[in-house]
Amino acid sequence: MEIHVSQVSEEEGLRIHRQFSEQEPKLKGRDAIIAGRPILDAFASRKGDELRLRGTLAATVEIPCARCLKPILVPVDESFDVFYIPSSDPRFLNEERELAEEDLLLGVYRDDCIDLGEFLGEQIELALPMARLCMEDCKGLCVHCGANLNEQACACRDELAESRWAALQEWKSQGK
Repeated sequence: MEIHVSQVSEEEGLRIHRQFSEQEPKLKGRDAIIAGRPILDAFASRKGDELRLRGTLAATVEIPCARCLKPILVPVDESFDVFYIPSSDPRFLNEERELAEEDLLLGVYRDDCIDLGEFLGEQIELALPMARLCMEDCKGLCVHCGANLNEQACACRDELAESRWAALQEWKSQGK
């Protein structure tokens, strides 16, 4: 779904309520997918060629645990307040500058359109936690056999511990 900026009334704005299709929008992160149907509830207001988009989004994202790779569902329930300006705005033409804090809430649109699917995908990805764990004390996978240490114990640790001391054990047995 796209918003055509010039068609948003400066007096009345535009109310947007959209439930997206299953697994839509596609997320750019390769390991995350949308589970279920995300909901966008927003209001667009316009002043000249600048557009303000305020509202909330709700979605559930399936991502793998960073330690054991087990799929986990992460609920995303975020509010947003973003300003959009045209890509031809002179503030951004041929100017190299450091981003200010207010620039983080600023989007750029081209050809009078804002793609809500792309916007929603970006907002969801920004809301995902950095530490993606199935549980705080996740034990992860065994680096040798790949067993999920949350579900089963493996003998690799015992074998490795014994093999580290094998040379000493052999040296000790030769000394007797």
